[in-house]
Amino acid sequence: MMYDMLFHVAFYCAAFLVCLTTIVFTRLQKRTDLGQNKIFLIMNYIVIINSVTCICTEIFQTFMGLVPVFSKCILVSQFIYFLVHIALAPSLYNYVMTVTDSFSFNPQIIKFLGMIPFIISELFVITNPLTGYVYYYNSNMQFVRNWAEVVLYLISLAYMIVATGCLLLSWNTIRKRNRYALVYFFCVTLFGVVMQFIYIGVKSELFCEGLALMGLMLTVENEDDRLNTLIGVYNRNALRMDLTSLLARKHIINVICLKMTNMDAISRITGLSYTDQMLVQISDYLKTLVDRSSIYHPNPDTMVLVLKYDRYQKGKKDVLGIAKRIYNRFQSEWTVHGVPIKLSPVIMTAEVPTSINSIDTLMYMIDGPVPKDVENTILTHDDLQFLMRRSAVEEVVTKGLSEGKFEVYYQPTYCTDGVQLHGAEALIRLHDQGLGELYPDEFIPIAEQTGYIDDIDDFVLQQVCAFIKSGEPQRMGMDCINVNLSVLQCMRDDFVSHIIGIVDEYGIPKSFINFEITESVSASDYELLSDVIKRLKEHGFQFSMDDYGTGYSNMHSLFTLDFDIVKIDKSILWDSDKSERGEIILENCIHMIKQMKRKILVEGVETKAHVEKLQALGVDFYQGYYFSKPITKTQLLDYCKAG
Repeated sequence: MMYDMLFHVAFYCAAFLVCLTTIVFTRLQKRTDLGQNKIFLIMNYIVIINSVTCICTEIFQTFMGLVPVFSKCILVSQFIYFLVHIALAPSLYNYVMTVTDSFSFNPQIIKFLGMIPFIISELFVITNPLTGYVYYYNSNMQFVRNWAEVVLYLISLAYMIVATGCLLLSWNTIRKRNRYALVYFFCVTLFGVVMQFIYIGVKSELFCEGLALMGLMLTVENEDDRLNTLIGVYNRNALRMDLTSLLARKHIINVICLKMTNMDAISRITGLSYTDQMLVQISDYLKTLVDRSSIYHPNPDTMVLVLKYDRYQKGKKDVLGIAKRIYNRFQSEWTVHGVPIKLSPVIMTAEVPTSINSIDTLMYMIDGPVPKDVENTILTHDDLQFLMRRSAVEEVVTKGLSEGKFEVYYQPTYCTDGVQLHGAEALIRLHDQGLGELYPDEFIPIAEQTGYIDDIDDFVLQQVCAFIKSGEPQRMGMDCINVNLSVLQCMRDDFVSHIIGIVDEYGIPKSFINFEITESVSASDYELLSDVIKRLKEHGFQFSMDDYGTGYSNMHSLFTLDFDIVKIDKSILWDSDKSERGEIILENCIHMIKQMKRKILVEGVETKAHVEKLQALGVDFYQGYYFSKPITKTQLLDYCKAG
């Protein structure tokens, strides 16, 4: 008798400790605000209460011969066990329906009907002391199951079957990890229930339920890969997954996109710690307007609110009203470390799939630049026509290569005397009869999102190689042609061999190609880019840092990456015309780069005064409209012959 009691208590204690650990961990992680979090905690509390009542029942049964009152206590603890445990299956049903978002498709009456079996089960248990339909104790105080307990098991089984059906119907809209975690929960729980039903002496049900709940905690309830832990809202990865899932479930989605157009400038001036604190304050404010589960931080300067409602209009919110409240708050300053900071907001609202019909277009709204004349305002409906243009540009990009709409232009670069041709930069252009001339700053982001960027980059390199193979650049006295690298292209595992393969097809000297990398790209992954540059330079290619002076990590880029030439951005040159401070910055940039034994090319040379200034400072190469704007290959040949 004592051995059986200890054996049973061990199972119950294990279930108690597992669920207690799960609850403590969940609360420490502050995962308690969502509907599914609350139901998950309820299931754990149910198992804990049941474990305590079962431990008490075992002790009372073992020692009731010594303490007669324990026979009454057994009845109380057993009653509490059934009263609470009956709620576990309906809780699981509600949990699965919440995780799969299945309630969104059902009016309130369906939810009520789903609770009727639970109410019937509770009535059986509540009236059991009078009826004994569920269970009773015989004259020897032995537990005896009655017919209604089978009914309770069948009701619980029905809840599990319905929950399983909802899971299967929503299979493709749930994260892969969550699918298998829920399947694991069902299997482990079912195993424990069946084992205890067949062998009443094996108290496995609660222990298996506790294990299954811990599995859910580690998977479904764990959102570490979806959260921006600093500000406590969801990240870019979560945004795209959730949008895909919501649209698959036929939701109507209202999106509020908040872009802080001067966040980048403020970050440079104040530093990263100020930016982080601003984002914390902004996210805390947004949490006062909507649930945390609706807030996303996909980009450093962007916050997104995703407000869903179903076909019954349940959950529909005053989107424009929320947007106006956000706008009004941004008219006041944010105070960080005692420093008042004013942010410039652009707020865009859109309804998906009504006004925006695809996730790609929505992501372009979130990622793309806003028109310069609409800062500090709210954009709705007709104001978002630039997104329609984005859709049109995407269609042109998609067909551009096959229809011959892309063309490589060249902008000459000159040596220090301003007379001798040094080379040219290859620049891609896109022609369309309907949209006119399209420039890279508009279609390249779209090409990256749609996956055409690799084909476009290959097209440019192939055109440059063919031009070099023709011998015309050499006859014009060029030393090299510059080709811009896409960061996405660099991240490919086979990038180096792919580039070498293209160039080898044309049999041209690799030293004639100078790859340009913008420093913002360089800052994203120094180790990888350093390896790419090293391997390609070993084959003879040259490398330039493009747009020096516009990114976050000038010094790091210069020290880390083996560039042959540093291209100083035109803004540095133009600022030197405006003030003495700008002049000092230009002079010091050139002086520092020369000390590092790197050659210098300055962009944006537009006047003879620019040439004379740069000659005095010892700059190696020039590029700008003073010499030529970007022109076609034919125009370049004519230009050089005329010169």
